[in-house]
Amino acid sequence: MSVKHFRNAVFAVCVLAVAALAADNPFVGTWKMNAEKSKVAGADALQNVTVKYELDGNTLKASVDATNAQGQPVSFTYQAPTDGKPGTATGAPNFDTITIHQLSPNSLRVIAKKGDQTAYTDRRTVSKDGKTLTIARTGTDSQGKPFRALMVFDKQ
Repeated sequence: MSVKHFRNAVFAVCVLAVAALAADNPFVGTWKMNAEKSKVAGADALQNVTVKYELDGNTLKASVDATNAQGQPVSFTYQAPTDGKPGTATGAPNFDTITIHQLSPNSLRVIAKKGDQTAYTDRRTVSKDGKTLTIARTGTDSQGKPFRALMVFDKQ
């Protein structure tokens, strides 16, 4: 085998390994909020939420599309490594930085902040069968009132 063929084979194996690791992450994919199973209220509550998660190495990237309480569309993105180092958000209505801590293969702790103030803290868990994402959230809304939310998402 020539050096060129060997290099191409190694490259192909690396690409397949990265793809396999991303496919094994239970968060990766598109999730749609199940309004009947969710308990969300308040001035900042989003409706009709769809989240798409992608994994780039150990960085989780999310794209969120929803409507706000007034029925207007809301779209934003965020990304952060899963080791708890701060990440960034673009276009998010109530946070500008986010940290993601991988607690187990199916569980994350997520903290979103606006400046130095914590906007919310989540415990995100994907069911063992990989079909349901549950987000238990506590935080403070834009009017300074504490809130709790339970959001249930179905994998698409």
